[in-house]
Amino acid sequence: MMRSWRWLPCEVSHRDTENTESLQLRSAQQKTDMTTIANLKRSIGLKQHYVGLCQNPEQIAGKIVLMRKVLNTFAASFNAQDRREVHVHFVPGRVEFLGKHTDYAGGHSIVMAVDRGFFAISARNGTNAVRMAECDNDSGVFPSAAFGVSPRLEHAPGDWTNYPKTMVQRIALNFARSAKLEGVDIAFGCDLPVGGGMSGSSALMIMTYLALAGANHLQDSKKYQRNIRDGLDLATYLACCENGQTFRELTGHKGVGTFGGSEDHTEILNGKRGMLSVFQFCPTVHKADLAWRDNCALAICYSGVRAEKTRAAMADYNQASERARLVVAAYNRQYTTNDSLMREIIDENPARGLPHLLDRVAFATRKSLTEDDLPGRFRQFYVEDREIIPKTAAAWIRADCCSLGRLVDLSHRNSKKYLRNIVPEIHFLQRSARRLGALASSGFGAGFGGSVYALMQKDGAADFLRQWKETYTGKFPQPAAESEFLLTTPAGCAQEMFVDGMVHP
Repeated sequence: MMRSWRWLPCEVSHRDTENTESLQLRSAQQKTDMTTIANLKRSIGLKQHYVGLCQNPEQIAGKIVLMRKVLNTFAASFNAQDRREVHVHFVPGRVEFLGKHTDYAGGHSIVMAVDRGFFAISARNGTNAVRMAECDNDSGVFPSAAFGVSPRLEHAPGDWTNYPKTMVQRIALNFARSAKLEGVDIAFGCDLPVGGGMSGSSALMIMTYLALAGANHLQDSKKYQRNIRDGLDLATYLACCENGQTFRELTGHKGVGTFGGSEDHTEILNGKRGMLSVFQFCPTVHKADLAWRDNCALAICYSGVRAEKTRAAMADYNQASERARLVVAAYNRQYTTNDSLMREIIDENPARGLPHLLDRVAFATRKSLTEDDLPGRFRQFYVEDREIIPKTAAAWIRADCCSLGRLVDLSHRNSKKYLRNIVPEIHFLQRSARRLGALASSGFGAGFGGSVYALMQKDGAADFLRQWKETYTGKFPQPAAESEFLLTTPAGCAQEMFVDGMVHP
């Protein structure tokens, strides 16, 4: 049994080394990553600006169409004189290959950024307000909004603006005294499925941060430089903006209302094209990169059941993290320890395996509510973090497809049994993917809806996708009407586009 992480040098791949710098480091070095409206109009349709995001000609064409819509929205909503300087960003979503609710407990995740996400054009506007307009405003998902840059900005769950408002309020709280903050105009579009479990909410917050921080040269602030030294620091800080925690000197506030970790932010800001990234959290440590296999494709089905984190759904989302907290609190009371994370319970007993630790946790939590199943929550974390993830990484390196499939199946089953966050549609999609020949398949993200991935051989991927869709439509016709099926491979991190006429790789 693998109880600790001992990565061999051969397990760390350095393919695609041109993409190893995070956006955080580039931003600190390139303080004029801007273009003008006139330059953007001339170059927006050139395919070479998008090859850093995806390679498929059809996908590139779709992204050019989306970028034109964003530019037209900026022109229609704000001052779009040709000489106006703007920032252009792409912020990807992410797929959690493994690491279900492990990050905030101090565990590991295997994650990848995807070639879909938010495209944004932003510029300083000379006011104290952030003004936001989405290019598909008629959909009603992201109605236009305007709000002040203030540490006293009010925000509450239940509306999409809770996410950008939370980010703007936190930046103002942390930096308004050390940097003069000016408002920004932001036009944006998104080709991620809304509520698809691909971290669209975190990507939206990061998009807002990049627009406001870039326009105000936040990285020049001494307070920023003392606290945020690299892309991992930036990801942790932005996660703290979302969950409300304090990061070093940067005081926390109430956040958006969810109690998650920093997995999403870490991959969005530090992911590498063509790689699965392995991170450990609390604190964040980059453990390895696993090179994507060229003969593989990843199919994703958004089920049509939204994985929302608003209103009543927020309580369900927070339950997994609350149960993790209750495990640690009960363990500390029983054994007079001072642990903060479930990982620490394991690490302080290095010679003990799961049965022994489960007995200790079960005894410590014996007075808890039966429905909380705190031993089950601990079991899920232990097996995912100490058994499934390291064995899956080893299977990936060996190209051991049989072991890979079994391990990912186990991760999905444990999520269903112990996290209780797998809805019937997601479970059906996972099982049907395996029956149709997927090498591995799992629901991913926070759960309670969202998406399923299926790993397969690239040859035959289109036929697989068609059959998967037909099977799902036959079983769940109503959510299938809102579903979306797509193919993807690991993309790079958040990027500033159209700088000196090119995309940063």
